[in-house]
Amino acid sequence: MPMDAMGMTMAPTTDAQEVLDPQNVEQVYASSFVSVLTENLGYYVVVEFLIGTSGLVQKEGILYNAGNNFITLYQTAEDRYVVCDLYSIKFVTFYDRHTPPANVPRQPQPTIPRPRAMG
Repeated sequence: MPMDAMGMTMAPTTDAQEVLDPQNVEQVYASSFVSVLTENLGYYVVVEFLIGTSGLVQKEGILYNAGNNFITLYQTAEDRYVVCDLYSIKFVTFYDRHTPPANVPRQPQPTIPRPRAMG
């Protein structure tokens, strides 16, 4: 399985023929999105989710787990785990490190208005 200098596995684990014409379940899995995620557990990622038809929401953290329909991110600054829907993921940016890099572009988070006090 090809790895880069930092140990990340971004290349397909199968040859082109198996990707184009898989012969069994293992070959289908090896060329899947979940396979790429599982091969890179422990790396820092920024994940963008499509919400509705045009809204992108960004989550970031250490890729802790990847299942059939979810991923789990560990957010070090908040010391918490976030489980995310795999099917709304549009982009995943991998960083070749296990800790948050200093130069990660941050998406502004929407502010939720607080209710006004009655008085």
